[in-house]
Amino acid sequence: MASGEVSDIGQRLQGNTQVLRRIETQLAAAQQYGTNSEEASLWLNGMQEILGQVQSQTSELGLSLLASPFAETEGLLRMRSGEAGDMLASVVSHLNSNLGGAYLFSGQNVDQPALRSGAEILSELETLTAGLTTATDVAAAVEDWFDGPEGAGGFLDVAYEGSLDAPLVFPVSEGQSISVTTTAASSSVRKVLTGLATAALVDRGILTGEHHEQRELLRRGGQILADNDADLLAEMARIGQKQQFAQRSQAENSSAIAMLQTARNDMRVADPFETAGALTQVETQLQTLYTVTARLSQLRLSEFLR
Repeated sequence: MASGEVSDIGQRLQGNTQVLRRIETQLAAAQQYGTNSEEASLWLNGMQEILGQVQSQTSELGLSLLASPFAETEGLLRMRSGEAGDMLASVVSHLNSNLGGAYLFSGQNVDQPALRSGAEILSELETLTAGLTTATDVAAAVEDWFDGPEGAGGFLDVAYEGSLDAPLVFPVSEGQSISVTTTAASSSVRKVLTGLATAALVDRGILTGEHHEQRELLRRGGQILADNDADLLAEMARIGQKQQFAQRSQAENSSAIAMLQTARNDMRVADPFETAGALTQVETQLQTLYTVTARLSQLRLSEFLR
């Protein structure tokens, strides 16, 4: 009566408890898939929000660097370059965001930030481009460093600390999973860093005294950002598709859990009317037993001899 379940499930199922065990196994799996779906949805939502902020900021800066006539003094050019450097630091900070202690853009290396700091990246590039005398050469060196394969001593070896060929996988149903392939090493994300770093090097003293070349380097940084905008939006669209799949999986798992719980409860639940009747019968029997016991306890030999 207290639990609402039968005390002898074997008797209820006439010994055939395998069906119940299968249902409970399926229920446990559905609950785990539901948890995975929810976690994947939160993960993808976080990534989408971060990339949305990055795209909004860098798109505006890229157009600004391209549209500006750059008829400014060298000091003003360095100020614009410093703006790009500040945004690089901000973007790196966004890409190093974590969700409950797990870093979103590190692939399977969720226990560590995806990137070294923006200042460390610029210091590496400053050393790399020291001595170059044209904006073309500096921009090419920066792009080669960011685009170089693993083992070439570039971005993937020096700045990126996440996994490369091992996506983060969330199993969301039998035979289906969500693979999160976007990381800080994804091409469109790297191009954002490339454009910002290219423009930020002017403030680091690169091409000092070459006013025209400094203006050109800023323009090239803006061009990289502008050209990459469509690719970054496409990456966000791919994440959006996975968000929809995660939400659909959540709904399907919730439905499966409800159905399995109903089936399990139907097997285990005790009939309240039958239980109440049995309880009343036991109560009557106990009262009768107590009455007989009380009468027997009052018997005396003298009363029996009368």
